[in-house]
Amino acid sequence: MVTWRGVLWSVAIGVLLLGGSDCRHCPLQSAAAVQPPALLALPAAKAGVVAYYEQGQYEREVAKVMAEAMALLPETAVQDGKRLAVVLDIDETALSTYEYQKGMGFGHYGKAWHQWIEMRRATAIAPVLAFYQAARARGLALFFVTGRREKSRAATEDNLRQVGYDGWEKLYMKADDYREPSVQPFKQRCREEIEAADYVIWLNIGDQRSDLDGGHARHGIELPNLIYTVE
Repeated sequence: MVTWRGVLWSVAIGVLLLGGSDCRHCPLQSAAAVQPPALLALPAAKAGVVAYYEQGQYEREVAKVMAEAMALLPETAVQDGKRLAVVLDIDETALSTYEYQKGMGFGHYGKAWHQWIEMRRATAIAPVLAFYQAARARGLALFFVTGRREKSRAATEDNLRQVGYDGWEKLYMKADDYREPSVQPFKQRCREEIEAADYVIWLNIGDQRSDLDGGHARHGIELPNLIYTVE
């Protein structure tokens, strides 16, 4: 699987050529597995991604996935004496960074990315925010587990609150010196810690397989993301 070094265009191209991105129940395919019928020039691939995000397909798919998540919300926040919890990723799950990604030509540049986080300009993904508020109203505990680094905590918390997310139990962030090649072990350890604190993770919501792999959740929900892949 490709780490976040930039845009995984092979996957984006394959999805665009094969018609859509039903991400909910299928593992992310590698470039070799996709095998598009023809090569697509990079400008055309970028234009396809822009069309996907700006002509309504992305919003429709997110709304459909989150309607399924909403249907899974339990009526009670306690099961077998334990409080139920929801774990959410942040970027391209709770918050959209699309405008930044587009402005950077869909490339990833670490210094620019951290500077942009400090600007607190990410926007709420509306169906996810609606779900978050519904879960909170039912008394479920809410946790964020993000690949953002600890140095971005203040900006991240401010941005979340500015767009309507509040009342979470804990925000887990990678240490500034995190060096593991994948974020997946970190996210799994966070879920294990939540369970050890006597919660039952009812739903785990993210936009990457690395958000969901490793278990420790009753249900996993995967949102579409054609911009990048994080190992």
